[in-house]
Amino acid sequence: MSDAAPKVRDVPPLIALGALVLAAAVVLPIAHRTPLYPTSLPPLAIDGSELLGEHRRDLQRPRPPATNEALAAWNSLTLAHSRRDGNAKVQAQAQFAQTLFDATDGAPERALAIRALAAQRWLDALRNPGDPGTVVAARHALAGPLADPTMTDAHRLGWFLLRWERLALPTPERGEVEPVTDTLLRVSPAVQRGFAAWVIASRCTAIIGLDDQDHPRACARLRRPMIGIAARIDPRYPRGEALAATDLMLAVALRHPSPATLRARAENAGAGTDLEEAQAALHNAQDRYAALAHAQPERRWERYSLAVLRELSE
Repeated sequence: MSDAAPKVRDVPPLIALGALVLAAAVVLPIAHRTPLYPTSLPPLAIDGSELLGEHRRDLQRPRPPATNEALAAWNSLTLAHSRRDGNAKVQAQAQFAQTLFDATDGAPERALAIRALAAQRWLDALRNPGDPGTVVAARHALAGPLADPTMTDAHRLGWFLLRWERLALPTPERGEVEPVTDTLLRVSPAVQRGFAAWVIASRCTAIIGLDDQDHPRACARLRRPMIGIAARIDPRYPRGEALAATDLMLAVALRHPSPATLRARAENAGAGTDLEEAQAALHNAQDRYAALAHAQPERRWERYSLAVLRELSE
């Protein structure tokens, strides 16, 4: 019996080509189903019972005498937002904040009944596409034909109640209103969880609410503190993974902007430091994924690590 290795026959070209086609038919659909980049953050679990129960209790609170006036001011503000009327928004917001303050003598506890009533009327009107509140909600993927199907009433209430608190703040003479994280400290843990869960689950276009413009910087600025809040609310929340995904999605959005973002950039005279900021975000993502691979070797992080390297090499 000869020990010589058997000869390998040359593979005919047509057979080789057929094998490649077959491999592509198997591999490409899998690659298509598995995105190279993260497209969302790990969700923050929320069952909604705590927030919905709190909402029902607030509906039973005694209503201040000027409740109708405060609700009318809120409706005027919502109408201005639905029409994107900048001057009307500024005037209506100041009127709403003052009317609510007068109606409650400045006591936040007394405003809870008014807030709950406004929230319930908003929830009830979401099936009406012409309602101003529904128009605004649709921009944040909370209503309408493009609504995110994963959103629950707990997500919607978290968004609405935090927005109410933000718009009830007096407009400062200069600068912006307080940071969102400061506003969150003044609402209940249930509202905190609902709002954080909404931010974490939403696309950038829904978070910003400006049609198809994603505004990646503003989106990342809001996502990062919400990730910290999510980790505080639920110690099991994968904070490192969420921060790494935020950095990578920011870098990809800056390097490959949407058509609407390109148009807005052209109107505002250029991109400025987009590429530098994208590069910094990529390095941050690279460091975070390396730390995750070291801490959790059982998880497969190679796909996203390769995505970072691919972007850095371009």
